[in-house]
Amino acid sequence: MLELRARAQGLVEYGLIIALVAVLAIAGLIIFGPAISSLLSKLGGSV
Repeated sequence: MLELRARAQGLVEYGLIIALVAVLAIAGLIIFGPAISSLLSKLGGSV
């Protein structure tokens, strides 16, 4: 019973870490998206 509980706790922790990474990635895209788009447009135009 304790082994199952520890395993479930580990899965919950991994899920929380993945959710945090996803939220940070989305926030980064929202914040830096226009700057990255502009940079890629400039690079594409110079090629």
